[in-house]
Amino acid sequence: MKSTNTAVPTFYKGDLVRSASGGPVQGWRRASSEERGAWYAKLYEDCQAGRDVPYDSGGESKLAPSDTHFTVPGDAVLTVVRGRVSAPHGYYTSKDCCQVFCPSNGETLFVKRAALTSKW
Repeated sequence: MKSTNTAVPTFYKGDLVRSASGGPVQGWRRASSEERGAWYAKLYEDCQAGRDVPYDSGGESKLAPSDTHFTVPGDAVLTVVRGRVSAPHGYYTSKDCCQVFCPSNGETLFVKRAALTSKW
């Protein structure tokens, strides 16, 4: 049986890229220790105030998110920092990504390469 592989675009450091579809693109980066600490502080504050705190089905409290997600506008021009990356995403590794600098929020994000294009 012949497999069909969709070609993932290749980018190089310094390339300018944009959304392939023209719509918003999802990007993420690892959460900083300050962001995780703030998340736990809010959880502790909610517990102390007697607010309903979400738990999973096993009764264990939630863990702080390991990633921070961003929606990059479709018209944003991004600069490639690293062209090929296997990016950490939650507890897994996401393949076929690139690391880009987003000037709209000043963050360096991981984005799936299939969602980007260097064609104008």
